[in-house]
Amino acid sequence: MKTGRPKLRFTNPVVRSFLSALLAAGVGANGVAAAAEKVAPSAKVSGNVSLVPIVGAAKAEFLRNLPGRVLTPQSPAHHECPGGTPHVQGVACGSTTNDQLTTDGSCPLQDNSYADFYSFSGTSGQSVTITMSASYDTFLFLLDPSATTVATDHASAGNFTSRITFTLTSTGTWFIVANSFNPNVVGAYSLNLTCGSAPPPGACTTDATTLCLNNNRFQVRATFATGDGQTGNGMAVTETVDTGLFWFFSASNSEVIIKVVNACSFAGGPRYWVFAGGLTNVQVVLTVTDTQSGVTKTYTNPQGTAFAPIQDTNAFATCP
Repeated sequence: MKTGRPKLRFTNPVVRSFLSALLAAGVGANGVAAAAEKVAPSAKVSGNVSLVPIVGAAKAEFLRNLPGRVLTPQSPAHHECPGGTPHVQGVACGSTTNDQLTTDGSCPLQDNSYADFYSFSGTSGQSVTITMSASYDTFLFLLDPSATTVATDHASAGNFTSRITFTLTSTGTWFIVANSFNPNVVGAYSLNLTCGSAPPPGACTTDATTLCLNNNRFQVRATFATGDGQTGNGMAVTETVDTGLFWFFSASNSEVIIKVVNACSFAGGPRYWVFAGGLTNVQVVLTVTDTQSGVTKTYTNPQGTAFAPIQDTNAFATCP
């Protein structure tokens, strides 16, 4: 048990049974209060999803693609936290948590580094910034409510500080993983979570990762994932009222262009059409939402596949 994290005792047999199932899957539910005055509840992981192996695999994939980096095979025991008591600690927006990676209270990953798990409640469309700073090289993960790794960062803010800025794509419990980049490193760190306001229902607000097309009615976002484990939001650039594009790696290197067309007067069937094209073969997920009706369409380009044109003339039957 880590210093400063009081152990919670559960006497209800139903709760004890639920926690036992989580621990068997390698996931902790021993949440404790965050350092902020207002504390979000500890995470409830549905489906007994095992977070430690997911994060361990994501870190291993990232390291595997670094020149000169060799991973040492680990035993299955490294998919559980020391003492069999992994934890997910709830944190609140606007809070800063001061804690430490330890050999007896943090979760070891496949590369022999240590990780702490946190959760927070997020709303679709909300922009969040997560910052981890320490005197050692840090690494951050962001996982969505389905426990899928959607963003990682290795000290992009300089001075061993990792930072992720991400626009949440769904509402629910999101997960943060604070990790050391190098193996067998422990010590104090600071974790800050800053959250923007979620857009009100029925409104589209343009920001760095969001296009608002067709008179600001349709919200468009993109995420990407490369074959070597790099993930993130597409950066949005508005071209016209109906058209915009996204870049992933450089502002001078456009990856995807998309437009939403009003065909409500079309005799063949009133619709809003979605057309898109790409200049990439990485995995791309385009999410288009009609903010008036709440209807959402998702378009996915698989990893390692040339982006196929999208010509969806039956996209939104939500006229006018």
